[in-house]
Amino acid sequence: MATTTTIQEATLPKYQEDFLKDMLASTKFLTTKGMDVPEYKDYIAGLAPEELEAFEKAKEGIGAYQPFLDKASDLTDAGAGLTMMGADVLKGTEAQYDPSSYKEFMDPYMEDVIAATDKQIQKQKEMDAQTLAAKAGTAFGGSRAAVQDAMLRSEYGDYAAGLGAKMRSAGFNIAQTQAQTAFENAQRRGQNAAQIFNQLGQGITSIGGQQANLGGMQQQMMGRDVQTLLGIGGAQRAQEQAGLSADLKTFQAQQKQPYQELAFASDIFRGVPSTQSTQTTQYAPDPSLISQIGGLGLGVYGLSQGQGGLGSFFGFPSA
Repeated sequence: MATTTTIQEATLPKYQEDFLKDMLASTKFLTTKGMDVPEYKDYIAGLAPEELEAFEKAKEGIGAYQPFLDKASDLTDAGAGLTMMGADVLKGTEAQYDPSSYKEFMDPYMEDVIAATDKQIQKQKEMDAQTLAAKAGTAFGGSRAAVQDAMLRSEYGDYAAGLGAKMRSAGFNIAQTQAQTAFENAQRRGQNAAQIFNQLGQGITSIGGQQANLGGMQQQMMGRDVQTLLGIGGAQRAQEQAGLSADLKTFQAQQKQPYQELAFASDIFRGVPSTQSTQTTQYAPDPSLISQIGGLGLGVYGLSQGQGGLGSFFGFPSA
């Protein structure tokens, strides 16, 4: 008996079939092509010139204040040395006046002057004695002349001795006054010198402190410059980074756009109702082919009976 086979196939309208073919072709192209992976290092902003300059200034500033500190230390030491010198000089002014110091100021020619003066007195005395003797001998005789001569010589002796004593006393007083004045002047000069040394020491020490302050100020100013440059450079780098980040997002969006469009098209396709038509095909097998199949079936059945049944023939256990 002939058997009729019916096959039903659903076909899409031409526009949907073309749409699906294009979508499948795009899918194959995209999956074959792949998505470009960005080089993220190209989207990272580099350091701004101001930041690089800040780094260089920071390197230059390392230890830049040290010369100021060294100079400040030297000046402080020098100031302390002068202050100590002033203290030593002032200590020297505490000495008492030495009464014998007048000897250093005595006129070394004093005795020579006294001797010369005494010589003149003696000469004058001889002259007066001769004059007195001449007068006394004429008027009074020899005895009276001798008495007057002795008196004259005694007066001149007393005068010469008194004059010498006065000259030595005057020289002593002058020397003592000079010694006292010199001592007082030396004390005053010492005190002034001590004061000057002390002032110089304090001034130099103050300059040393100013040098140290200058070093600190230079360091602070350099630090402010570095911070300012870093701030400016950081702002510029942030601005550049914002642009690069926007470019990266744009690039990623461009890469995703074909896939998003394909997904959108797929959603559209799934959302459009298909106008399907059913095509029925019937056909009858060739009798010769049925006979061949039937003969093959009988042969298999006979063989299976010899092997314990059809189930055993196909590998299934027999009942």
